[in-house]
Amino acid sequence: MTESANFPISVNSDAATGHLIRESISFEKIKGKNIETLIVGGGIEGMSAAYQLRKQDFLLCELSESLGGTSGMNTFKDSSFAQGAHYDLAYPDYYGEEVLQLFEELNIIKKLPWRNAWGFVDQEHIITHRRKNHCYIDGIRRKDVLAKGDLKNNFLELISPYLGQMTLPTRLIKNELQALNQIDFISFLSKELALTPEFIRGLDYHMKDDYGGEADKISALAGIHYFMCRPYYNEIVELFSPPEGNYYFIDKMKNAVNPDQLLTSHLVSQIKETTQGFEISVVDVKQRVVKSIKAKNIIYAGNKHALKYIYPQDYNLFEKTVYSPWMVVNVVVNEDLPLPGYWLNEMLTSDSSLMGFIDSATQHRKSGQDRVLTAYYCLPPESREDLINAERNKAIIAENTIKHIGNYFDEDITPKVKAVSIKAMGHAMPMPTKGYLFDDKNQYRKNKNIAYAGV
Repeated sequence: MTESANFPISVNSDAATGHLIRESISFEKIKGKNIETLIVGGGIEGMSAAYQLRKQDFLLCELSESLGGTSGMNTFKDSSFAQGAHYDLAYPDYYGEEVLQLFEELNIIKKLPWRNAWGFVDQEHIITHRRKNHCYIDGIRRKDVLAKGDLKNNFLELISPYLGQMTLPTRLIKNELQALNQIDFISFLSKELALTPEFIRGLDYHMKDDYGGEADKISALAGIHYFMCRPYYNEIVELFSPPEGNYYFIDKMKNAVNPDQLLTSHLVSQIKETTQGFEISVVDVKQRVVKSIKAKNIIYAGNKHALKYIYPQDYNLFEKTVYSPWMVVNVVVNEDLPLPGYWLNEMLTSDSSLMGFIDSATQHRKSGQDRVLTAYYCLPPESREDLINAERNKAIIAENTIKHIGNYFDEDITPKVKAVSIKAMGHAMPMPTKGYLFDDKNQYRKNKNIAYAGV
C-alpha cells in the first residue's frame, strides 16, 4: 500500500509556520485596523474570549484555514469528523459557574434538577452507555483498561473522598488540596497501594489520554481530577460526542460572533510594544501580505512556544512547560465493515503512542454520511520532530493506522478504505506536571495589557 494506495491521503499541519515567517519578510506591508483587542488563536480559548468580547471591538487571528485548534474538524464529501478533542461529559453542579453559564447561554446544556447536574440539549449526540467503550489489550478484549479486582477497588476507595472537590477550572480547587499538585500521581498512590506493572500501564494509558504523559509525570491532583471530576463510578454520566467532535462548541461560539471579526489563515508573526499599546504584524497567508495592526490589548491564546519569535519578552514564562505532540488519523471506510458496537475502542499494544480509535457508527450521523474511524496517537515530546515529516511519511502513517484498526477487527480493512486524513499537532497540550497547575503565568507577565489564555 505504501507505493500504490488507491485512496487519497491528506495532511493538515502547521509545521511550515517557521518557513512562512521567514518568507513573509519579502511580502508587501500594508496598514491594518486599529482595534481595542487582538485575540491570537482560534481554538477553544480564543473563541471563548471572542464570545465574551462579542459586543466589543476585537479581531481574532487564526493561522489555520479553519477555526478549532486542538478541537478542529475536517470533512470528506458530506461527512464531518473530529481532528482533535472529540467529546464532553455532563457537568455536575460543583463545576465552575463560569463554564456552566457560558454553555447555558449557548444553549448547549440544560439543568437537570432531579440529578443536581447539567445535561446536553442536543440529546441525539449522547452515546448510549452500552456502546460507550471497549478495551483491546495485546489482542485480548475486556470492558475496562483497569482490570477489575482488589487493586482497582482499593484505588477507587483511596481517591473517592475527592469526589465533588475536583472543579473546573482547576483554579477553583480548595487551597488545602493544592499540595497534591506538588507530587506525581504514582508517588501519591504508592504510599497506600502496591501497584503492579499492569495497573501502572493502565494508569499511564488514562493519563496520556487526557494529559499527554505517563502517571509518574502527571501531578497527583491532575490524576485524581481525571477520575473524580464526575461521579463516574456511582451513576451513569452523559457522554456527548457529535461526529465533528468538540468543534461543535467552536461552531456554537462562532455563530454568536460577527464573522468579520474572525480571521483565518492569518499568522501573528510579531508583537511590539508602543506607548499606546501594541503594534502587531499579521501575515495574511492567502493574500501574501503583512498587515500592521494596532491594539490596546492582546489575548494570547495561541501556542506558547511560538512566543520565542513573536513576543520574546514573555517566552521565559513558558520555556519549561512540557508539551505533548498528538496526531489524529481519520480513516473513512465503507459501511459494510463489521460493526464493533463501541464508540471508544481503547487500544494498548506494542505501539505505546496509539491510544485507539473512535467509531462514528455509534454517533448520530446525517443520511449518506460515511463511517469514519478516528485514531489518536500521543507521542513523547522527544518525537515532536517526527510530525514535521508527516507529509513525507503520510503513506506509512496511513498504512500503520489501517493495520492497527484491522487487528482490532480481525481482518484487513484496506480494501474498504475510501480516504485518510492526518492532522499533526506538535504542541497540542501542556502536561500538568508537578507544580504546573495554579502557577498562572499571568502573574508574571511583563505587560498587564497582554493576557495569556489556555495556560
